[in-house]
Amino acid sequence: MARMDTREAKCGIRGWNSSMKGTLEIRRQIPTVGALGIGSLGFLYLPLITVLVFSFNKSEDATVWGGFSTHWYSTVVHNSDLLRAAKFSLSLALPTSLLAATLATGLAIGLGIGGNRRMAILQVLVNAPLILPEIVTAVGTLTFFSAVKIPLNFTSLLAAHVVLCVPFAFLPIRSRLRDIDLSIFEAAQDLGADSWRVLRKVTVPLLLPAILAATLLSFIISMDDFLTSMFLSGPNTTTLPLYIFGLLKLGASPEVNVISALLLVIPTFGLILSLMWRKKRGK
Repeated sequence: MARMDTREAKCGIRGWNSSMKGTLEIRRQIPTVGALGIGSLGFLYLPLITVLVFSFNKSEDATVWGGFSTHWYSTVVHNSDLLRAAKFSLSLALPTSLLAATLATGLAIGLGIGGNRRMAILQVLVNAPLILPEIVTAVGTLTFFSAVKIPLNFTSLLAAHVVLCVPFAFLPIRSRLRDIDLSIFEAAQDLGADSWRVLRKVTVPLLLPAILAATLLSFIISMDDFLTSMFLSGPNTTTLPLYIFGLLKLGASPEVNVISALLLVIPTFGLILSLMWRKKRGK
């Protein structure tokens, strides 16, 4: 057993060395690859770094550096309208993520794994909103609500966000379901488990990582959504993106940089904690 472990370790080291040699060879043949990679990272992260830096700007102009200060952080913390919009966005994103993940799980399981043509057509219909412009879905939803006399309130906005998020939540769950060996379900049924027990004890636990990923993805999309919220928001349903847009119409206030910095730092901190927890659990 020890010899087999040693051989596997040697094979892993050789594979890693060969991949590194291949990477170095590509960099020698194409010298601009390294510079292109650094440039791409800079293009991705320089705007985020700029937002973080200018959130500590002392000037009243968000685009002109006037010195270091935390004044605008205290201003944002005591902004009752901002806190109300953030609270509303959270109260909307939480049920949206749970409902979208639940519906996406049911769709993924219901469509199955086989290559049935009818199921393939249904899967295309579920994924169709991903390739449609969001404004089309938003206008269509608004027209439908107006036609059936549904008022624009929290419930209608929640329904619209769920419709928006279900296709995104469907992707990781469907992908995970495709990777599961079907013999596991057959073995559970051979051991006497009925369909409901197989669902609770086998299917859902195997899909749990994908369901959590779908829930998180739906939460982020709902918190970040602007177009659907703009078309379907009614009285007292101002989300955080709509509030930020309102601030920008009044001018480039430093509060916008502070809000953006907080929206950047808080999820990043949560991601770091999640990675630390997974690493600790792996040990």
